[in-house]
Amino acid sequence: MQKTMKLIQNIEKIFERGLQDEYLSRAIRKIVEHTKERTSTDVEVLRKDLSDFEAKYGISSDEFFNRFEKGELGDGGDYFEWSAIFQMYRRATERLKMLEGVS
Repeated sequence: MQKTMKLIQNIEKIFERGLQDEYLSRAIRKIVEHTKERTSTDVEVLRKDLSDFEAKYGISSDEFFNRFEKGELGDGGDYFEWSAIFQMYRRATERLKMLEGVS
């Protein structure tokens, strides 16, 4: 992670100083586009999983997660899975918004 952050900082400096070339710009765009597509697919799959839990238990994932975090729902296996999927969904949607330029 540390090496990646340093690399990103150095690439940022290259762009700030106008030292980039078309190859670097195109490569970054392709990486971002690929990551957006993959993340969008992840969001769709996770949203489907959440919908299944919501239908099964009759509450929204937001309400479930708030109540689960407060310890109001117990510790059933489904609840831990639902919680994990919900957290993955939130991270994926946040990442997708950032990749799309909407922070």
